[in-house]
Amino acid sequence: MNAEIPLPGLDRLIEVYRKHGLPMKIWPPGRTPPLAGELVAGHPFDPVLAAVYRRLGRADFGEKLLRELDLDQVDDQLNGVVLRTEGLRDKEEPFHSSVIFASVPELAYYYAVVPRLADERGRQPVIYIDAYMDRYVLPIASDVDRFLDTFSRYIEILVKSDDYLLDGIREIEFPESAPELIAQDRRLVEMIVAGRFDSIMNLGDEYQDWLARVKSA
Repeated sequence: MNAEIPLPGLDRLIEVYRKHGLPMKIWPPGRTPPLAGELVAGHPFDPVLAAVYRRLGRADFGEKLLRELDLDQVDDQLNGVVLRTEGLRDKEEPFHSSVIFASVPELAYYYAVVPRLADERGRQPVIYIDAYMDRYVLPIASDVDRFLDTFSRYIEILVKSDDYLLDGIREIEFPESAPELIAQDRRLVEMIVAGRFDSIMNLGDEYQDWLARVKSA
C-alpha cells in the first residue's frame, strides 16, 4: 500500500499555475509524513494523500481574494489534517465520516476524503463541504489526484473567462460551475449512481439539477 503512487493530477495543477503565471507556494515535505493506512484523525490515511505529502508539506494555490485552494500543512512541525478534522468533527455528517485535507482560505468551504467509501486499493473519494448554515456536500472526485486534475481543468477555464480577464474577478465557481468536468470521472459517477454518497449529502433543490448533470454528462 505504501508503494509510490504517480500523481499526474498534482503535476498538471502545478504546471497550469506556472503556465498562466498564477501565484502558488509549495513547501517541502516533512521527514516522516503519514503512511498510507496509518491512523490519522481516527481514520486510515488515504494512500493518495500519503503520496501527496511525500511530495510536499503544504501548498497554496492563488493568493488573497483570488486564492482558490490551500492544501493543509502536514510536516514535522504540524499535522493540519488532524487539527482541522478534529476541530470540526461533530456527530453530524459529513464531518463525522470525513477527513479534511484542504480548504478555500477565509471561507468555510472544505475538501475532504471519505475513508469508509475507499475502493479495493484503499483510495478514498473526495467531497466538497459547504459548512455554512445549510450545510451540504457535493461528491467531486474518485480520489485526491483525480480531484487535483479536475481542479486544474477548472482553473484553465477560469483564467480564460471574460470577468477574470477584465478585472480578475472569479464568476465561475468550483465545483458548482463544473458538473461536466466532474462527470469525466466515471468511477465517481458510478459511485453517485449507486447511492454511495446518499447518507452524507444534504442537497436542496438547487443542487438536484447539478447532480443530475453530473450523472447524465
